[in-house]
Amino acid sequence: MKKTTDQIVKEKKIKKPNAIVNAVLSQVAKALYYRQCKVEMTRNVDPKDYLDKPVIVVANHASRFDYAFVNYIMKRRRINFVAAENEFHRKKFKMVFGLGRVIPKRNFVPDTKTIQGIARILKKEKNGCIAIFPCGMSTASGAQQPSMLGTGKMLKHFGVHVLSIRIHGGYLVCPKFDVKERYGKVTVELDELFNPDQLKELTAEEIERKVDEAIFTDDYEWNATHQYSYNRKDGRYAQNMEQIIYKCPKCGAEMSMEGVDDEIRCKKCGNGAKLDDKYNLMPFEGSVIPKNPRVWFDWQRREMRKTVMNPDFVMEEHVQLGTLPTYGYMGNNEVANIVGEGTLRLDRSGVTYTGTRDGEPFTVFIKSELIPTICLPVDGSFFYTYASGEFLQFTPDTPSCMRWSLAVEEVYRVNGGKWQNFPWFDYDAPLELIK
Repeated sequence: MKKTTDQIVKEKKIKKPNAIVNAVLSQVAKALYYRQCKVEMTRNVDPKDYLDKPVIVVANHASRFDYAFVNYIMKRRRINFVAAENEFHRKKFKMVFGLGRVIPKRNFVPDTKTIQGIARILKKEKNGCIAIFPCGMSTASGAQQPSMLGTGKMLKHFGVHVLSIRIHGGYLVCPKFDVKERYGKVTVELDELFNPDQLKELTAEEIERKVDEAIFTDDYEWNATHQYSYNRKDGRYAQNMEQIIYKCPKCGAEMSMEGVDDEIRCKKCGNGAKLDDKYNLMPFEGSVIPKNPRVWFDWQRREMRKTVMNPDFVMEEHVQLGTLPTYGYMGNNEVANIVGEGTLRLDRSGVTYTGTRDGEPFTVFIKSELIPTICLPVDGSFFYTYASGEFLQFTPDTPSCMRWSLAVEEVYRVNGGKWQNFPWFDYDAPLELIK
């Protein structure tokens, strides 16, 4: 019987990347990214000191280029990266993921196959090296989000040396609201985070918090001091910014913001600002504008928290439904096959899709405690999650994916879910404005 693509992905033999292949891929990445991004490396420990030891590398996830930055600072050590399983279903990644021996992971749900793959590299391969991005997906706000549940437990379980990598500027090269890169300065810093003895002494929760502290970044705050330029050749620095910034801080309207060229503006009241090549917001006369886009993003989260606190909270929208093909691979610019349409609903109990699939009626419900977040893998134009282990993609009629993401997360958290925000995040903090 012919194997499905899902079976092929799951049954891939996990082993260390070939040394020659690894060297070639490193040189390709160097030619494509390192020079354009003006990458500056700081190694507070020497990767060569760990060549005879199994190692796990943890890094913040700021952009699509992070794999290249991690590889470079580790001096081309043969690393098995962990990446989203759905990406293995795309033609453009089939060969490079195969050559790189990348380990698949279903984002934001437990995945025993991933743990088995990591265990094989660390316990059966000689001096294996695993690289993970604990947050699970590249940041939407420009600042790192908390590590996903189980990070500390996994690191404690394997008990090997853990190195941390902090990438600054990656988000400014690849902001979540725009697929077009803007090349500029990137810095990457390497440290030792844990040795095996330290992992034995700490609890899983303590490990997780130390990981969060070690790899937390906020690219907007970082560049407020440095003022590096990030060049988008056509100057359209705010293009599609409404994918992330959707609420007006002056009139309070939602889904009213519009990012066109280098301006973000409310279509209802005109409140807005220009965004320059250094990511500074310059308000129009009489406008009320947050300190930077990350501050604006966090304010939207605080506002959403207030909204979902209402036990009768409901959010609905017409969406298209996408799934992965049973056989074969998605085209280079495709992420799912559109197989139906219907209504997506979120309330305090969870997420419900009611509509069609392959021409037939189809309904699925995901309890709130099983969906801590949703994944925006490329930009803010669509999102996906898993229901009973199956990949489901949703594309709303409006650019509301970020609104859905914040709502799902805050419903989960208000209901007492274990994946809470950083301990230092203040839901009652006032909005910082440009004065």
